[in-house]
Amino acid sequence: MASYRKRNGKWSARVRLNKERQISKTFILKEDAIKWARECEVKIQKGLIEDLNQADHITLKELLQSYKKNETIKKKGFKEESYKINKLCRQEIVNTKLSKLSVLKLREFRDAWSLDHGPSTINKYITLISMVIKYGQQTLGIYLPKNPCEFIKRLREPEFKGEVIEPDEEKVLLEQAEYSKAKWLKLVIILGLDCGIRRGEILKIRREDIDFNKHTVILRETKNGLSRRVGLSKRAMDEINKLPININGKLINCERGDTIDFYWQQLKKWTGINKRFHSTRHTFATRASMNGWSITEISAQGGWKDLKVLKRYTHISAEHLAKKLQIVK
Repeated sequence: MASYRKRNGKWSARVRLNKERQISKTFILKEDAIKWARECEVKIQKGLIEDLNQADHITLKELLQSYKKNETIKKKGFKEESYKINKLCRQEIVNTKLSKLSVLKLREFRDAWSLDHGPSTINKYITLISMVIKYGQQTLGIYLPKNPCEFIKRLREPEFKGEVIEPDEEKVLLEQAEYSKAKWLKLVIILGLDCGIRRGEILKIRREDIDFNKHTVILRETKNGLSRRVGLSKRAMDEINKLPININGKLINCERGDTIDFYWQQLKKWTGINKRFHSTRHTFATRASMNGWSITEISAQGGWKDLKVLKRYTHISAEHLAKKLQIVK
């Protein structure tokens, strides 16, 4: 049964869901209050009543922390996602109750961040919020009539610009790497340039994973979650044979990607070549394509599952295309 009460010139309608809970809404006209109450009673009978009780009592911040505790910890990139969640939890919008998290508030958050964040970064954080809300809906059973992030238009991101390490730059980098305290730095660069192996994959290589006769290596627990066997170039094998054998069985005596980054930054200062280490993978994909490798071969060696992503890694110069045209009859 519904009950009605007039207060401060407005009508409040209350509908009891069960012995412990009820929902209410305020209207200017009593007729509107009665109409709403009757609609609620019909929905209760059909089991279609929208129960926002949970969404009214949990904030976006609490949901983010629950997601980090129960879902983020299971991911390979949990450190990066934990950082993003912690950064979000310092923003004012996370204090909003889920039921009050509107499209307008998310747009205001997006526009405010656009003053000091790039479009790509903002899009990633909006996507993260959307994932967390879906987690609340699907895993925790929190009712929301819609996910407001689905109505937020993503910002247009600038065209992706990859960079390739040119042969003369490669020569300088490898020469200067000989003087680094990290005796494995030259090998790490070659594994990226010649073999397209990711930094994280290089760190996990153990000597037992290398087949010295077949010039191959097994990369375990890669970014895509699968292990794969790839080839090793002759100069990569030569550098591997120069390194001392570590007691822990690892190919290079380095535990963290940050350490590789430190010595790479040092090398950039010595050489004046301002390119990222990740450019070695772009260089591998580009050179392999120009040398006649098939897309399947490049994908198998570099571990790209999505051919659209692989396309972003290949940067064929106009000069190379012009040379190809000269031999066309």
